[in-house]
Amino acid sequence: MNKNKRFFGSTVGVGYISIMLIFTVICLTILAVLSFQAVYSNDRVSSRSEIFTQEYYDSDAAAKSTLARLDLAAVQAVEGFSFEESFMTAAAEIDGVSTAMVPGGVRADYSVRINDRQYLAVSVEFHADSSNGRYDVLEWRSVTRDSTEESSPAAASWYSTPGNRRIKV
Repeated sequence: MNKNKRFFGSTVGVGYISIMLIFTVICLTILAVLSFQAVYSNDRVSSRSEIFTQEYYDSDAAAKSTLARLDLAAVQAVEGFSFEESFMTAAAEIDGVSTAMVPGGVRADYSVRINDRQYLAVSVEFHADSSNGRYDVLEWRSVTRDSTEESSPAAASWYSTPGNRRIKV
């Protein structure tokens, strides 16, 4: 009888250990698959973010290039007889720029394409009297097509540069 008690005692059988081992392997496999899926998802998001950032800075550089051309036209227009007429004539030669006379100068508006859904809207007021700077940037923001809401976190920040009083970027 002692022999049977030892044989049928409270020992754990091999089947129970095998089931626990299989369960553990399945759980670890599921966690590994979920980890790889999260990494893949993060990689896709960061890739799209990198592409958008590059597109935004390319359009920002193009907008600054247009602003530089308009600034050069303003410098040359100051030397002419009528600042407004000379500037509007010179700005008309730059693609995509529309101008309108405002008290004390001329407002120039233009936009630069960021991607298929967004563009960079720019509005700049050039002054006939450059004692307070040649121009003020009134608007510089990314806009979603058919929308006027800002889509860039930097769109509400202000900074100053030489030659103007303020820039809204």
